[in-house]
Amino acid sequence: MKKNDFRFKLDLQTFAAPGRLAEIETRKAEIRGLLEGETEVDLDALETELRSLEDEAKKIEKRQEIASKINTGEYEARNLDSMKPPQTKEVRSMKWDEAIETTEYRAAWAKDMMGLPLEAEERSMYDRVNVEYRDFTHTTENSAILIPKTVSDGIWKRAEEQYPLWADVRKLRVRGNLTMIKSDGNAVNARWYDEATKVETDKLGFGELNLTGCELAKAIQVTWKLRKMAIEDFVSYIVREIGDRMGIALSAAVYAGKGKPGAGETFKPEPRGIKTVLEAESGTPQIIEYDTDIAFTTLTAAMGAIHSSYANGVTIYANNTTIWANLATLVDGMGRPMFIADVMAGGVGRIFGRTIKADATIPNGEILIGNPGDGYLANINEDITMYTEDHVRERLTDYMGYAIVDGDVVDSKAFVIIADSTPTP
Repeated sequence: MKKNDFRFKLDLQTFAAPGRLAEIETRKAEIRGLLEGETEVDLDALETELRSLEDEAKKIEKRQEIASKINTGEYEARNLDSMKPPQTKEVRSMKWDEAIETTEYRAAWAKDMMGLPLEAEERSMYDRVNVEYRDFTHTTENSAILIPKTVSDGIWKRAEEQYPLWADVRKLRVRGNLTMIKSDGNAVNARWYDEATKVETDKLGFGELNLTGCELAKAIQVTWKLRKMAIEDFVSYIVREIGDRMGIALSAAVYAGKGKPGAGETFKPEPRGIKTVLEAESGTPQIIEYDTDIAFTTLTAAMGAIHSSYANGVTIYANNTTIWANLATLVDGMGRPMFIADVMAGGVGRIFGRTIKADATIPNGEILIGNPGDGYLANINEDITMYTEDHVRERLTDYMGYAIVDGDVVDSKAFVIIADSTPTP
């Protein structure tokens, strides 16, 4: 054994924790049994626990992998320095879009947000990155702070995890305004001809999808006492709070956003939602109403109203109350239950083989059936930035996340809404 090699002989039992891995698998089997049984269970709690168990197992396996590589010599002492993040002096030569991915910028951002002093080199790097970003975006605001890449990604991920309708739409990241050409739905298919017949010419109709961007902002207020938490705890808090609040606004807009105000309208601009588009279509078969309870034929009619080209990507969305009060109790014409509990497919269950996902932004009694991956398009015109404002006498600090996002329906035939015809009291 070489001198100092004992430093890298790690106890794999410590990192593998085989006993805990076995406990995790046992609990997952118990959860599976609960889901397949007839006893009433809290599905949300079980899903949360299952995700927690899977995350814990992945962490244990990752630790085991790293320890194994160290013990086999794959990570030699001379290579350990290469595993460390780059130093600030290297970050100084990076462009802003590269610097925001570094550990140094993330640490400086968190310290600045928490009101902690930055060292001279940290302050120089931090200010330069944000000045370059403001020049790039042509903004005159002095208080916009660029969020580190890992933090902004965490916020978007949190929003998608909590609100599946927003998670499932197709997203682009084109800066500024985005205009796309889409069919007006009146295109005629090709025809067969014999040799002597002249081919007819059909006039193709096209429409435009204009995503000019809408301002989305969420502010949270933190006491100065709470602001003294550990840096990692602070970052996690920002990701959780901003991600949750932005997620619900984004998903609600995808479903029922009003769009841009027209002449005489005074509402704030937001992405145009699926429900808004379907309601605007006169006599549309894409909105199906029911009285009191959803019948088997109501659901089959809704599935049949989806255009065949979108059928394979269809998902069913409703809030938790509607799922368990209306969908989970459905039976077919023979009296057999249609709902199959399944948390492994990214939702809470399945009907007709289609995954059912719980989204809190959809109102009680309403069900969206559709293919948002093909039928809806969102554009993140400007990524998340952060603004802060101190209130000295109250000893509070406001943190405001800000982004520019837009979205619209590409084809209404990709969606159907089942709605309760009974007026809400």
